[in-house]
Amino acid sequence: MKNLKKVLFTILPLLTLTILFSCKKESNEMPTDSENKNFKFTVTVDGVEEQDYVSFVFVGGSLDNAKTIWKVNGVTKNNETAISLGKNDFLGATKTYVIESTTPLRLVTTSQQCLNPGATNPSFKVSYKAEVNGQVVTNDQNFTVTSTTDYTHKYDY
Repeated sequence: MKNLKKVLFTILPLLTLTILFSCKKESNEMPTDSENKNFKFTVTVDGVEEQDYVSFVFVGGSLDNAKTIWKVNGVTKNNETAISLGKNDFLGATKTYVIESTTPLRLVTTSQQCLNPGATNPSFKVSYKAEVNGQVVTNDQNFTVTSTTDYTHKYDY
């Protein structure tokens, strides 16, 4: 019995130290840039008319709460954390918009809704492509929006 006590008194402190040092310390450190991602979205709407409804919204956030995080068709959008494109953006000569992050972002959420009441224009086409760190993650090409088929999605990346 004495030998067992000696062994326990010798092993118990070693086990306690082992358990204490093997437990991972909880970290309050912010994620690194390697955990942030670069984003690129390409949106094309062709054939939209005045009575149609088109909405694309892109909202991003960085760890340092940067306010200038987007460029659209190569133009930096100062002090904007969200980009919104509507029907009027596609009624003119520009049918395609490329929205890119100017800095790596922690997360991005997007929402799209395209509706066609079918009054005079029976349909229009929508294409939406999302790339994260150069990899295509969503690629909806030439989706036809009619009075009975809308294009409505929300994505979180």
